[in-house]
Amino acid sequence: MEASIFSFALSFLLLNSFALSLYSITTDKHALISFKKSITSDPYAILSTNWSQDTSICNWIGVLCGLKHRRVTALSLSGYDLAGTVAPHLGNLTFLRYLDISSNNFNGFLPFELSKLRRLKVMNVGVNSFTGEIPTWLGSLPQLEELHMYTNKLSGSIPHAIFNISSLRDIRIRNNSLTGWLPNDMCNNIPNVEILSLALNQLEGQIPTNIWKCTQLETLELAFNNFSGNIPPEIGRLSYLKYLYLAYSSFQGGIPAELGKLSRLEMLSIDSASL
Repeated sequence: MEASIFSFALSFLLLNSFALSLYSITTDKHALISFKKSITSDPYAILSTNWSQDTSICNWIGVLCGLKHRRVTALSLSGYDLAGTVAPHLGNLTFLRYLDISSNNFNGFLPFELSKLRRLKVMNVGVNSFTGEIPTWLGSLPQLEELHMYTNKLSGSIPHAIFNISSLRDIRIRNNSLTGWLPNDMCNNIPNVEILSLALNQLEGQIPTNIWKCTQLETLELAFNNFSGNIPPEIGRLSYLKYLYLAYSSFQGGIPAELGKLSRLEMLSIDSASL
């Protein structure tokens, strides 16, 4: 009797496990099919010829699945000249860790549903035509390490939520139409950031004096903006800094002597900075 009960329970668990696995794969497949339907131009026929419903999504070009759960963990479709919008269904790829749709022709807004990608570590949407403001929901991605949104048509200010993601190491939002000031406490919660690239925007105000709290910074790109005030001497405390770009802004005063403490500095660009 006990053996029968045990056997039944085991069968029930295995059946549930299989059903859950099947549901997960089905969910990911539906998400990718919805993404494919939102593509209006596929000049190299990457998706139209390869993303067949008759084959496993784990064999589709640009798709990588995890070995354990067989869920989609990476979507890499850079440089295929794809055009269209990003389907909100992409947020159902809840095991996704790597998303790269850079160097395409995507437009519109990044949908709020992407905030469900809680495992995401890398988001690269650079070199597209995304518009609107940088979404505040990015701050709800607790494991994000790299955020690449460069060369788009983004506007508005940089949301404070970006600077609360303590796992961030690489922030590249250069070459957009961003405005506003950088928050004074910008570096309080991103101590691990190594690259901060905000050049070629319309940012204004002063460089926050707490910049020294980004202690791991190796690259600081703030050139071609409307920054004013003095260059903060606190930059001289960034002992790992190798590349410093401050050119083409409206700074006042002179070059802080503290910059001479940057023993690892390889590139210093401050031309046409109104010093």
